[in-house]
Amino acid sequence: MQELRKDKPFAVILPGFLGSSEDFEDLARDLRRAGYGAAVAPISWWHWIPCVGGRSMRPILERIDFAVNQVLEDLNTTSISPPSYTLQDFLVDFLTNPGGILKVGGTDDPADYPALTPRGDDFASPASPGSGRRVALVAHSAAGWISRVYLSGVNYGGRSFKGSKKVHSLVCLGSPHFVAENLVFKSLQYLEREEGSALPARVRCLCVGAKGAVLSKASDMTRGAYELCGAMPGDDDVDGDGMTPLFSAIALDSADKMVLENVSHAPVYPAFGPSAKLAEERLTKPWYGSPEILKKWFPWLKASTMD
Repeated sequence: MQELRKDKPFAVILPGFLGSSEDFEDLARDLRRAGYGAAVAPISWWHWIPCVGGRSMRPILERIDFAVNQVLEDLNTTSISPPSYTLQDFLVDFLTNPGGILKVGGTDDPADYPALTPRGDDFASPASPGSGRRVALVAHSAAGWISRVYLSGVNYGGRSFKGSKKVHSLVCLGSPHFVAENLVFKSLQYLEREEGSALPARVRCLCVGAKGAVLSKASDMTRGAYELCGAMPGDDDVDGDGMTPLFSAIALDSADKMVLENVSHAPVYPAFGPSAKLAEERLTKPWYGSPEILKKWFPWLKASTMD
C-alpha cells in the first residue's frame, strides 16, 4: 500500500514555446485554491528565441532547474524570482546557442552539442534542493517533451540534469511526444536514441490531449502545426487541439493518458506568434488550464502526493 508523501504538494508550471509566465498565473492561482501549492517558472516569450529552429533547449532547461531548485528551498512560495539575465546575456545566447538549420557550434545533432553553459549568473550556482524533496511539473505544449530531457540522465550540451531526483510527477498539457523527422524534434530524437521513450521509473506522467480541431476544417496555421508534429500531408482526419495533434499528445507509451473534447491549445487571448490565430478559439473554448478542465486532470495530480 502506498503511503502519503511527507512533502507539501507543489507544482512548478512550465510555459510552452513562446509562452510567458504571466499567461499561466491564473492556473497557478486555481491550483493553490484547490490546495496544491503552485508557482510558474520565470520564463518569458523572448527567452525562447535563442532556441528557435531546432537549437539547443538548454537555456530553457536551466530555467526549469532554477525554478525547481528555488521551490525546493521554500514549498510555501507563490512566486519565483527570475534569475539574473541581461540583454547582453540574451545576445550572447542568441549568437552561440548550438544547433539549428545554421548548425551553430558546428552541428545540428544534440549528441555533438558543445558544452556551452547559457548565460546568467544564477545558473552557474544553482540553489541546493532540500534532501529528499520532490515536486510535480505541469508542462504546457513543448515544455512537456523538454521536461523529459530534464528528467533524464542524458548528457545534453555538457550537462546531465537528472531532474527525476527532484520531480515525482509530470503533467503534459497538449505536449507533442511523437518523434517527427525534422529539426524541431532533434532533441527528442536524441533523447529516445540514448535512453528510450520511457520516463525514469520513479516519475509518474499524465499526457493530456484534445480533439475538436480536425485537419479538414482547420486553418493553415493548424495544418502547418500538425504536419510539423508528424501528420502526413493530406491526412485530413487527423484531430487535435489546433496546435498538437492528438496522436502526438498521447504518444508517450509509459504515461497515463487523458483525451478531452473541444479544448483549445492556447492559454490566452489575444496572443501573437504561432498561437495568434489559434488564440481566437479562447473566445468560445476552454483551454487545458481553464477551471472546468483543470477539474478533469487535477485528481490525477493530487494522487501524485502518493509515493
